[in-house]
Amino acid sequence: MHITAFRTTLIFSLVLGLIASSLQAAELGQWRNALKPAGNSSGDFIVSENGQARCAILIPQKPTTQEKKAADDLRQWMQQITGAELPIVDQVAAGQKCISIGNTALSAQDRGRDLGDEGYGISITDGNLILKGGRTRGIINAVYALLEEDLGCRWYTQTDTRLPHLPSLTIAPVARTYVPQLRVRDPFYFAAFEANWSLRNRTNAASAHVPDEFGGDVDYGPTFVHTSAVLLPPAKYFKEHPEYFFLDKSGKRNPAQWCATEPEVAKAVTNSVLEYLHEHPKTGIISVSKNDSGGDQLCQCDRCKALREAEGGAEMATQLVLVNHVAEAVEKEYPNVAIDTLAYLDTIAVPKIMRPRHNVVIRLCNDAVGAWVHPFTPAENLPVAKIAEAWAAVHNRIYIWDYHVNFSHYLAPMPNVDVIAANIRFWVKNHAEGVMLQAGYQGPAERDELKSWVAAKILWDPTRDENELTQDFIFGHYGKAAPMLAEYDALLVKAGKDHAKDLASPAGGIRYEMNNPFLSKEFLETSTEIFSRAREAAAGDDELFRRVERAELPILYVKLMQGPKITGPEYKNVLDTFERIAKRENAIYMCEASADLPQKLEGWRKQIAK
Repeated sequence: MHITAFRTTLIFSLVLGLIASSLQAAELGQWRNALKPAGNSSGDFIVSENGQARCAILIPQKPTTQEKKAADDLRQWMQQITGAELPIVDQVAAGQKCISIGNTALSAQDRGRDLGDEGYGISITDGNLILKGGRTRGIINAVYALLEEDLGCRWYTQTDTRLPHLPSLTIAPVARTYVPQLRVRDPFYFAAFEANWSLRNRTNAASAHVPDEFGGDVDYGPTFVHTSAVLLPPAKYFKEHPEYFFLDKSGKRNPAQWCATEPEVAKAVTNSVLEYLHEHPKTGIISVSKNDSGGDQLCQCDRCKALREAEGGAEMATQLVLVNHVAEAVEKEYPNVAIDTLAYLDTIAVPKIMRPRHNVVIRLCNDAVGAWVHPFTPAENLPVAKIAEAWAAVHNRIYIWDYHVNFSHYLAPMPNVDVIAANIRFWVKNHAEGVMLQAGYQGPAERDELKSWVAAKILWDPTRDENELTQDFIFGHYGKAAPMLAEYDALLVKAGKDHAKDLASPAGGIRYEMNNPFLSKEFLETSTEIFSRAREAAAGDDELFRRVERAELPILYVKLMQGPKITGPEYKNVLDTFERIAKRENAIYMCEASADLPQKLEGWRKQIAK
């Protein structure tokens, strides 16, 4: 009688759980778990029944900080999902089933592939759920893989957490292991610069600042790129040693760049790098690269000219003289530190003979040979493709610097999710070890939260489908307004396809102006009508209403940029609405390197008075 009653209660609880899930699915419209793992279940594992724990979380007797973090996070989220308090133990009681975290006695029975630094494994062995991880963030990745992929939990943004609510929870995980190819996975949106978001979404970006005790990140320190002036300061050296700096075409020494083949420069830069590493021993990679420049700053000294000529005109050869020297010296004291240098503008081509040392990272930039001129065309169809393939043929440590935002108009509508995804897959195919997608890194930008999340998933696993991921985000993040946001997404994609010729080589390249033909009156009017319905759907839910308004900022921005003559009598209302939302969202950077919202607002208001 007692057993029958228990079973009846359990079944009733499961039915309630299914009803709750169905109601949630109905509310979300077409939400589907785009991260659901492929394959068959390896068995059932009961976590809770009627809000009561039916398992424990097992950690090693001497857990690492990462194992402790993984266990704490799993307990936190399971409590919110089920209401049950799962105990964390370091020994298994008789008959007790466990979720094993890391290198426990239970996990030792489940040997498998090397998980590297960040890979993970999930399996069921002898009725226990086994989570294993690589040397750094692997075990934390295992926990979030289980939560996201098997249970459908989501951390879309820094503030949007979505969890199922199931007092009775039985997990039927797909047994699997996974090791990411990319060591650096960096969406490089401001929206992604937060440690918890990075951990939960498995990005590995220096700007997210994941604490070392949680596995850390790829630490560049303050010497990110364009480091010539940092490592060889002109103020310190130029007066007494002008020969350290490049000889321009007029025959004068110029402090704008170093002379990379000068032997004393190699000594000075090596000393600077070693001194920095002594002071910052946790640094994993340090950049030795030319300053940023758009002009002709090739050194015309006899050594540099002769080397370029011998290497087929490749300026990178002169830089590798310096970079390889530094890398050799660094390896002796810091064998795990990599030296990074830019294949960018005049250094992008592969030298004829000279090659990077094994501890040198070539950071290939998809610049004028790709995204700067053709932002809506996949890299594999642009000149950068042959350059990437050439580098991949001679070196196995390639990091990519890609570009996916309008740097003159951070809020510009940009139908390029397909290009982001296609490029990641192309870079991975060509032996990329890291990918950074430079985008809106100074504040809110066009669809930044959606693109950060979608990019994070594809950087982790390039086989993911960007369209399914986009729908996952939209229907998970926008609730009752999701159908309208999906409609806007489809409209934006269609506008891009309808104006493919205009976007093949847009005037201004990646910095296209807001009068581009795809930003037509019809597109803006239809978008406005869609967002009007979205706001109606979100009415009464302050947080959802805020999300919808934030998503509409790009449309309002285009109207303001096109001016009152085109936008019409609604211009003032558009301006007032934009100002309110932009200030609330702290969207003060309308373009790269300029917190120009006040100036923009002032200029737009002057147009009303004309």
